Amino acid sequence: MNRSGLLAVAGVLAFGLGLATLAVPGLVALGAEGAVLVVVGLLALVQIVRVGRARYRGQIRRAGTADAELSADVESPGADLGAVLDEFDPDGYRYAQGGRRRSQLRRVAVEALTRSDDCSETEARERIATGIWTDDPVAAAFLAEDGGDDLPLLSQLGSRLRSRLRSRLTTESAYQRRIRRTTDAIAAVTGLPPGPATADSAAGFRSRSRLASIGQRLTGDVETGEPPSAWDDTDQSRRRSTGHWRGVSAVALVGITVGVLAEQATALLVGVVGISYAAYARSTTPPSPTLSVERTLSPETPSPGESVTVTVSVTNDGDRTLPDLRLVDGVPPALSVVDGSPRLGTALRAGETVSYEYAVEARRGSHAFDPVHVVARNLAGTAERERTVSPAEATPIQCVPPLEPVETAVPVRRQPTGLTGRAKTDIGGEGAEFFATRPYRPGDPLHRIDWNRRAKSGDLATLELREERSVTVVLVVDASDGAAVGPEPREATAIDRSVDGARQAFTALLDDGNRVGVAALADGDCWIPPGAGEVHRTRVRELLATDPAFAPGRRPPSPSFYAWFSRLRRRLPGDAQVVLFSPLCSDDAVLAATRLEAHGYPVTVVSPDPTSRQTTGNRLAAVVRRFRMADLRSGGVPVVDWGWDDPLAVALARSTRRWSR
Repeated sequence: MNRSGLLAVAGVLAFGLGLATLAVPGLVALGAEGAVLVVVGLLALVQIVRVGRARYRGQIRRAGTADAELSADVESPGADLGAVLDEFDPDGYRYAQGGRRRSQLRRVAVEALTRSDDCSETEARERIATGIWTDDPVAAAFLAEDGGDDLPLLSQLGSRLRSRLRSRLTTESAYQRRIRRTTDAIAAVTGLPPGPATADSAAGFRSRSRLASIGQRLTGDVETGEPPSAWDDTDQSRRRSTGHWRGVSAVALVGITVGVLAEQATALLVGVVGISYAAYARSTTPPSPTLSVERTLSPETPSPGESVTVTVSVTNDGDRTLPDLRLVDGVPPALSVVDGSPRLGTALRAGETVSYEYAVEARRGSHAFDPVHVVARNLAGTAERERTVSPAEATPIQCVPPLEPVETAVPVRRQPTGLTGRAKTDIGGEGAEFFATRPYRPGDPLHRIDWNRRAKSGDLATLELREERSVTVVLVVDASDGAAVGPEPREATAIDRSVDGARQAFTALLDDGNRVGVAALADGDCWIPPGAGEVHRTRVRELLATDPAFAPGRRPPSPSFYAWFSRLRRRLPGDAQVVLFSPLCSDDAVLAATRLEAHGYPVTVVSPDPTSRQTTGNRLAAVVRRFRMADLRSGGVPVVDWGWDDPLAVALARSTRRWSR
């Protein structure tokens, strides 16, 4: 019931009381003064109910603050199950929602069977229609043409009763269970292990988020309006009434009414005190803080994993005392607080300075701090003023990791050029690996003569070594929106993983005498042409660490693919080959690899695997990623499947052994 409804009820009750008093003299012997007090008491009760409802619903307005202690959240591949399924059914709008999901999963199952069991599409559809494609009866019945409707009536009733009982005992409905079982069956066809046999853990994550919001309400930090990061430069201060003492006047009126009717001085005194509090709360205004902030870092250029101490000093440059001042430093979104707290609550006299410290763990990149979020309240807590304050000198954390080569040779495609290097060819020449022998020719160097053959047969022969030639390699890092995913919500993304792999590959290729360049599949213009030397090494090191395309802790925009591809084509040397680092969680990366290969640039894909097996969407995304890898390999593009917990050297060595068979 809204406010007007409650007042209407109170008016009706007061009017009824008045009629009863006139109709039956002596029924309510209050007199005129008593009747007025009763009406006032009823109105006070209405106000109490209204305030209680507002507090219960979290409508007490107070400034909300971000979770500065935590790094930015990372989405896992397949977080949106519908988005993954929509890729397989562009005409799904013709079906009802339940039929649409079933049709989409049927298409995924057809893809899995045709790729994994080497059968035609017609055979795959027949196996799915008859339910013989899997050993799971639930998945077989869900995708069958009849959907299990031809079962006996008793069996159908028993299945429905079991489904309803299971839904009551768990948070997973019968329909969700069928989708999960079907997805697990499809994953088994492609060789992926099944996921957990429980409801999606995403529900648990949402529950934790709800608990966090409830905790904010209990502590008084209920967010209202836009966060400070969304404010315009011209709107850096906001004033609001918190409603902290809302309802105290109603309580005071009730106390006065009870005190007069019962002739109790104590109750009357309580009401008078309440009225005084209400008057004081309404008379005070929030302070307008005039602050200056200084932030110092130690060290300013840390190594990855090193702890950085952040010291924040705040000075009250105004002429008024700030009785309730709350500060939250703008920790970079990619960094996590490992010691102390970026928050401070204090009172600050005019001209006084307060300092506090906390520590963050450094990660690769250039990390700029946001302004300090300030909330100043009056002494009564009824009004507050919210603003942001930036230090006079904003110093970012610069973390540039050293370049370390991968321990295993980076697989490059055979490509004839004229310089010595690590790319093996099918011709003899200068090198280190035996290739063949040929008859001795005058002028051959003595160290190339096969003296063992001379000792056995008396013939002179010359050793031929497999010639190694340098290559021109461009490392392309997928830094698009589809690559900003990872298996854990607060950990590194596939972009971070790809950048680490590119750093190792660049160092190894450059040390072997090759010319190496760097580019990014990103919205910005990230490009260093192939080169060699120490100056080139330093340029690439800085780019991989600090370029905005690889900035951690943010969701990058998706590039215009055709504009990006045309720009890259114009820049690539004619003899270049490409090593693409991508999780293959979007079609743009597959399209880039296949188009570059078609234009004569040999491509090798190194794919860090960010998928997990926690939810149905996660497992389905892992299946789709396998489809993309299979498409690339069938088109002649080698793919290195890089496990999330494996070093790059292990993944390269495993792939090299498989390719050599």
